[in-house]
Amino acid sequence: MTKPGLLLVDQLTRRVSGGIGVYISGVLQGLNQIGMDRDLTLFTSHTTTRVGPSSWVGTRVQTRLDYRLQQRLWDYGAGAPKGNWSFYHAFSLGGPLLRMNMPCVVAVYDLLFRSEGETFPSRARAWHERRFAQVVASNARVVTLAAETVKLLVEAGVSAERIVVIPPGVDHVPPADTVATAKLLDNLGIVGRYLMVLGTIEPRKNLQRILQAYQHYRATSFDPVPLVIVGPKGWGPDIVPPRGAFMVGSLPGEVVSGLLARALALVYVPLQEGFGLPVIEALAAAVPVITTANIPAARFGGLGVEPRDVDAIAQAIDQIANDDPLRSRLVTHGLLAVDGLSWVVAAEQHVRLWEELTE
Repeated sequence: MTKPGLLLVDQLTRRVSGGIGVYISGVLQGLNQIGMDRDLTLFTSHTTTRVGPSSWVGTRVQTRLDYRLQQRLWDYGAGAPKGNWSFYHAFSLGGPLLRMNMPCVVAVYDLLFRSEGETFPSRARAWHERRFAQVVASNARVVTLAAETVKLLVEAGVSAERIVVIPPGVDHVPPADTVATAKLLDNLGIVGRYLMVLGTIEPRKNLQRILQAYQHYRATSFDPVPLVIVGPKGWGPDIVPPRGAFMVGSLPGEVVSGLLARALALVYVPLQEGFGLPVIEALAAAVPVITTANIPAARFGGLGVEPRDVDAIAQAIDQIANDDPLRSRLVTHGLLAVDGLSWVVAAEQHVRLWEELTE
């Protein structure tokens, strides 16, 4: 590329950046590792924190407004970045409208604002519809994480030749802080193993049904294990954890790694998902998983359940808590399945796409 590319990474300025933030950070990590950062510019709304890897040598550009106000300007067609770039890649539906005079790429991770619309605030659902309609009407290339999403995108009007599937890596999980992890568990009064839930607390993550299933499991188990719920508050009704369950909120990555390493199993049963990063994070940490049977990440392993079936979730919890051979099989299969999921590979696939656009 004779001119640098422009990457919109504005999701990283959010209070809760979610799985999109993990994906963006992972790709930037991979680009940094292969030395491509020198040819790229990171673009965000105003932020007081440093975005991207600390060793990133490419340029960083930000607007004067924070993301709430800046996104409103972008939605009205204003605030497009001024500069001379070879291409523009938006890692989310947000950012400037796709009207810039250069090749464009946009990441579309899922269409859950349609298939699970009741789990989105009405304004957010309407915003996603407007922005996605602009993607469909454009000639931008579309990156998604899973082959399962391609069919949905084509049915929604995106031609198949515009779509590129780039799976995530799993080598972003930081080393565990065993001291901080032990202190947290001691404060909770947890001795020994436990189940773990990981993810943003919002309706789509199905926590209400998971907790109902956990209560059923406790009521029928001779020696039930605790449940530790890790994740920032998103939106939706407040949740009061039942006996044996502990909500610990958002934690540093090193403590999340420590909790995951000591967990008996991860319970990750969203109503639907564009991919399901916590599944492969757990499998890479040799932790068995209970997960929604039809999300893309479920193909890497885990005990699959129907997310609206509370009894099925409760039965899976009982199985995974009491069946040592089952857990061993799930761990072995999962470790083999996620082997090779690398952010360098993901970064190299992005570079190939950009080179194709700019040839």
